[in-house]
Order: sequence, then structure tokens, then C-alpha cells
Amino acid sequence: MSKSKYPLVAIVILNWNGKKLLKTCLSTLFQLTNYPNYKVVVVDNGSIDGSIEIVKKYFPKVDVLALGKNYGFVKGNNEGIKYVLKKYSPDYILLLNNDTKIIQKNWLTEMVKVAESDEKVGIVGCKMLSPTRKITVGRVLIFRKSIGECNRSCDVDAVSGACMLISRDLISSIGLLDEVYSPYYFEDTDYCWRAKKKGFRIIYHGKATIIHLKGSSMKMQEPIYNFFIRTKNGLIFTFRYFPIIEKIKEFHRDFLQRFFLFFYAFFLALKTYRNFRNKKLK
Repeated sequence: MSKSKYPLVAIVILNWNGKKLLKTCLSTLFQLTNYPNYKVVVVDNGSIDGSIEIVKKYFPKVDVLALGKNYGFVKGNNEGIKYVLKKYSPDYILLLNNDTKIIQKNWLTEMVKVAESDEKVGIVGCKMLSPTRKITVGRVLIFRKSIGECNRSCDVDAVSGACMLISRDLISSIGLLDEVYSPYYFEDTDYCWRAKKKGFRIIYHGKATIIHLKGSSMKMQEPIYNFFIRTKNGLIFTFRYFPIIEKIKEFHRDFLQRFFLFFYAFFLALKTYRNFRNKKLK
């Protein structure tokens, strides 16, 4: 890419009551990113912790889309995508979690370079590290090769929505994230699979690296709620994409175990409640 031909990237950062995380994310983004042509939009899901005020005070160049309520990851990002498409008409949209930290100057340059290498590239993901610098590749369903330590580009079936570069051509072809997966879980995997069904390539690019705390917003919810949502959306995804015979083969064993544990826990709770009620009646 010549310097005069850097495609415009709109970075959409979804936030809900995460002002400390957001400040770190934005600070490192602006301090390190050397890509010359990008806009940043923070989509706020009705935060009450002063997140918007922090952005306006310390990052006046950042565009803020205040939704007024918590729409969850899927709808919140969709609102952000629609907003930047209308306002900036970017060549690419980058979905970036607020619990990420930029550690490379050329991370975005590397991702765009891969996206520009082939018109059939619809999505590019990056290598993600935990705060202790352990590799957490993200939710990638099936690798062509083992890429845990991969420092190059690899075609994969899906990448994590925590840092996902999406081409405008792909959005024009398949639309937005499917809100059937609201509020979160499996929406990114589904989006990648829809892209592949349309003939687009999904690329994991190991030379672009960020830090991801992983699940910071989800930790604000009750574990049983997260478990229910993950189970529900996992079932939706599995029955949507796998033939009936393959459903059983491909369905993750630990996922099924969690599914049955959920009902086991429910019946235990019900039994405990009945015992308590019977004792109280006596």
C-alpha cells in the first residue's frame, strides 16, 4: 500500500460500564497505532459509570454514539456499524473490544495489508495474548493447521469478534451480525461462517498482536445467565450449520456436559427448595 492509498478504517469500540478498560484501550490505541487513516467511534451501551465523560475529557477526537441502554454485544455493535457506514463510509470496519490493549505500532497496518492482498478476504483476525502474554487465539472453530504459535497468515473458519476487521464489501454481501445471538456468544463465529458460505476468506494474521482480557463485560453478569446464553446460542449455531448426522459428531463434548449439568443443577435447586418448604410447613 502506498501512503496515499491507505483505506479508511472505522474502529468501533463497544462499551458498557468499562471506563477504566476503555481508557487503557484508547490510550494505547492512539499512542501506538501508526496506521494513518482511521476513525474511532465508542458505542456506549447506557453506561452509568462516567464512561462517556472520560472519553469526552481525555479523547476529544473520538466520536461517541450513546445508545442510552444496554443492547448487548450484538445489537450494540450493529448500531455502531450502521452509524460509521452512514457517517464515514469506510473501506473497513474494525470491531474492537474495550478490554483490549494495543502493544504494536503496526498491528492495524498488518491487518489491513492482509485484507488488501485479495479481494476475497472478508474478515481478518489477529493474535491475542492474555495480560501475562500467553496466547489466547480466540474463538476459532476449526484450524487448517495448528496456529497456536503461528506468526503468519492462515486461512481459518472463524476468528474472534474481540478484534475483527471486516470489509465493506462483505457487509454489503451478508449484512450485519445476526441478532438472534443477542446479547452475545457465537455471533462472531456465525458471521464468519456466513462469510465463508458466500465465498469470502477468513484470515488469522499472527503478525498483528494485541492483549485481550477476555470476557470483562460478561463477568458483570451472573455465571448462570452466561451459561444459559452460551448454551442457547451454541445450539442455534450447531443446528443451523451442521447436517443432522454431523450435529452429534461436531457438537463439543464439554458443551453437552455443561448442558446436562445445567439441568442437573436446576433439579438439585428444586429439590433443595422443596425440602426447605416441607420443613417449614412442619
